[in-house]
Amino acid sequence: LTAEAAGHTNIPVENNPRPLRMFMNNSTEYWVDGSGSLLRMKFPARLDLTSQYSRIGPYFNMPHTGLDAMLLKRARVQFELRPLHVSDPLGDHYPQEVLDCSSRALETLVALTNEVEDARN
Repeated sequence: LTAEAAGHTNIPVENNPRPLRMFMNNSTEYWVDGSGSLLRMKFPARLDLTSQYSRIGPYFNMPHTGLDAMLLKRARVQFELRPLHVSDPLGDHYPQEVLDCSSRALETLVALTNEVEDARN
């Protein structure tokens, strides 16, 4: 991500995050981009499925659990993203540009979150 890509014209601070009830049918707050579409960010990262904040169970991949399939449609998983780092098991194979992009993307997410929290407090 460049500073321009994370700029306020692409990710406006005004009215962000906000519920998108028309599209999502819930009251969860979502980030939107400058055109009002759901914000999507693509960046390299590791999924940490075993962290203390992860909520993912083995039953998601078991076909014969006896669980009601309709309940599974509403189930949500939660996991942590970790930036790629040179100390990762394959970290010495990551190009520097990939490491930089991963770090900048997560820094952007933290900055956006902090701006909202500061504005609300």
